[in-house]
Amino acid sequence: MQKAIEIIQKHARELKKLEQSEQYLFDSLNNKSKTEIEGLINDFSFVRSDFSATRFQPVNLLRFDILHLLKEGTQISSETVENIKTKIIEKDGEYFSKYGDTLVNALKNYPQKKKSPFVNWQRNFCIFFPFIYTNSIKNESSSALDKVVDGLEKALKLKNYTSHIVDFNGPQNYGTSYCWIAGFPENKISHRKAYQLFIKIGAEKIEAGILAGWDINDKASNTLEDFNTIEEVIEKLKASKESVERKNNALINYWKFAPGENGIYWDEFYKESIIAIGWDDLTDLKTYTTETLAEDLGVEDSDNSNQIWNIENFRDASIGDVVIANKGKSKALGIGVITGEYEFKPERKENKHIRKVKWLINQLVDFEKTIFRPDTFTPTLKWSSIKEKYILSNPAFEKIFNDLESGKEILPPPKALPKDSESQNFWWLNANPKIWRIDSYELGDIQSYTSHNDKGNKRRIYKYFEEAKPGDLVIGYESTPVKQIKAIFEITEGLHIDDNEGEIINFEIKEIVKDPISWDELKETKGLENCEVFINNQGSLFSLTADEFDIIRDLIDEKNIITEKEIEKVEIKQYSFSADPDKPFLEEHEINEIIHSLEVKKNIVLQGPPGVGKTFVAKKIAYEMMKNTDDTKIRMIQFHQSYAYEDFIQGIRPSEKSFKVKNGIFYDFCKKAELEPDQKFFFIIDEINRGNLSKIFGELMMLIESDKRGKYSVPLTYSEKDDALFSVPENLYLIGTMNTADRSLAIVDYALRRRFRFITLEPKFNARFKDFLVSKGFSKDFIREISSKLNLLNAKIKSDKNLGSGFLIGHSFFCNANSENERKWFENIVKFEIRPLLEEYWFDDNEKVDNEINLLLS
Repeated sequence: MQKAIEIIQKHARELKKLEQSEQYLFDSLNNKSKTEIEGLINDFSFVRSDFSATRFQPVNLLRFDILHLLKEGTQISSETVENIKTKIIEKDGEYFSKYGDTLVNALKNYPQKKKSPFVNWQRNFCIFFPFIYTNSIKNESSSALDKVVDGLEKALKLKNYTSHIVDFNGPQNYGTSYCWIAGFPENKISHRKAYQLFIKIGAEKIEAGILAGWDINDKASNTLEDFNTIEEVIEKLKASKESVERKNNALINYWKFAPGENGIYWDEFYKESIIAIGWDDLTDLKTYTTETLAEDLGVEDSDNSNQIWNIENFRDASIGDVVIANKGKSKALGIGVITGEYEFKPERKENKHIRKVKWLINQLVDFEKTIFRPDTFTPTLKWSSIKEKYILSNPAFEKIFNDLESGKEILPPPKALPKDSESQNFWWLNANPKIWRIDSYELGDIQSYTSHNDKGNKRRIYKYFEEAKPGDLVIGYESTPVKQIKAIFEITEGLHIDDNEGEIINFEIKEIVKDPISWDELKETKGLENCEVFINNQGSLFSLTADEFDIIRDLIDEKNIITEKEIEKVEIKQYSFSADPDKPFLEEHEINEIIHSLEVKKNIVLQGPPGVGKTFVAKKIAYEMMKNTDDTKIRMIQFHQSYAYEDFIQGIRPSEKSFKVKNGIFYDFCKKAELEPDQKFFFIIDEINRGNLSKIFGELMMLIESDKRGKYSVPLTYSEKDDALFSVPENLYLIGTMNTADRSLAIVDYALRRRFRFITLEPKFNARFKDFLVSKGFSKDFIREISSKLNLLNAKIKSDKNLGSGFLIGHSFFCNANSENERKWFENIVKFEIRPLLEEYWFDDNEKVDNEINLLLS
């Protein structure tokens, strides 16, 4: 097996050099002999001399022309390639006339498409791969891969496993510098729908481990590592085998199946314990590829065909998957589990393609709204709703569902991604919250949009409604209260007449955007400058190019990745103040009083002398109100004299060659809180009185009031005319902290003071403080002594007419406990933390300071 690996890696190294160095690639092409060039022209089907219109592909014309230039002795470069691409795009008949009228006519008749014909052929390595990966290399590599598969099957004892092998052509035949093998249980039918024992053979390393299939949204289960030898790989895969089998056994997919129009075959299929589909002109579906299915069905675009998608879903669904039989768009007839692989039954009069099913429930349930797509056999995202409705109709069904899902894992659905199809359209839909809100619907819900407004006039731009077709992807945008992208839809039915709504398009909510993309973020993104939506946003449905959709898709992914990483860093635990071993030295009733004030007023200031743990208490209050330690819902900042409205809310900042409006930290946090209205969010402002509060808060002075939250909205200082108004959400709580001993600060103005409740925290050299030091190993006599001395000092500070209770010494100075040498620990705190504070308090009486320090240390 190692010898076979070495053969594959030898070819991988050469291909990698060609892939990484264009100079090396072109040198290799230009150094090919005339005999090799003529052999390529004669041997490969992609260089057809007739170029009939049905077979015409722009990339093959590019290759065809390059080969003939090489044959003539022309030196090829990247400039040559780009020049020929341009001539093909411009349909330059004069240039290609040297190849005859048939080819020129095929070029001129090739339909103009939205995407460039070379969108998938940007890399020259992919264009010239067929010139490099010749039959002799391919045969040698394939033979070596077969030997590796045989060796792995024996070494790992892979009974009832299937191996999916991908050579250097790559999965899309664009060419790569590595090969891979995916082993998975036979009952999973397709590697895309299974956890795999995966091995990738590259130029230097072998990557191996567990890999979740493309259709499984579970990246966390991937365990791929790099290895040097096949022996190491085998050990890795042996250790992974049990986990792969367990994960595959736990997988469960949910499909909706239409047993004929309006459920006409339901009784028959139920009695026979099967599901079956028509397309009776097709023979055994196992013998078809996607391409041959397209040919037999007369489908031009195989990647974007609902027919092919339904047929392949039916054939490839895994044993153990759940099937919901539906009647129309709103009724379910029954529920079953697939128990057998696909079978072709030519003896049947109709519906010759079958799967064995164990039907568990035979009962009609009406959901009274559209819940099913119009397709024959497709995934459904509505399983939770279906299950809930069935249990409501008959509580006995709950046990059936519990048994069905016992030991199973329901993974999140895959992301909504564009298909590799030139005919797929992309759209942008403005959802009008006055009619329906995206937040009111769930993943998998089917929604509609009318092509005419309430007055019966066609919407702008009506032709887009006519062009929308099943499989198209739609960006779901909501203009108020926050202008942002909130979902991705998939068109399920093109323009059609509905008895109740009139002329509509239907779409499924395919993906909820966890961290929505704002209008401002979109406007700042390169590549969207000429997007139709930004040129004129008056209307409902807008066209997007494939590139624009990809850019938005990337924005969503990037933002979600950042959010996921932020959440990963946070260990969220359940929280209870009463059970917290590290809680403040406050009594439970004191904490409850503070929480009550915050719930009523929405805004509080924790004020007190230095060292009473104001910030510490603020965070514990947030935890107690959330009942967990989710720090992603807490944001903390510190005010200072230079802090401004532009930092806090919104301001103009330099951006490359110009200036742009940039949102501040409080603005962004408010938007985050708006996205999860059922969750509580906390904004903590440390040293709140150090800033110019009226200037920092600006128009928010009104919006933060408890009775204005979520009800009042205002335009911000730097808002543009079409920007959404800003409001502070109800579920956001403001907690400020204020040091009452800071003489340099002005008194908080009345306008802000009446919007907050001010709660005073005092030093707590109490029983809890003493218990805390005992838990840290301090002696009880020592604790009593220092508590007494500190209480005595605080009494003197409080009675001083120039100071008072706002200048007391807090307990927090002594919470970083170290009991190894308790006297030395206390002495250091007094000398280096308490003394400077007293010197500031009694700046004109050094003798008094010395006396108090001596008393503490005596």
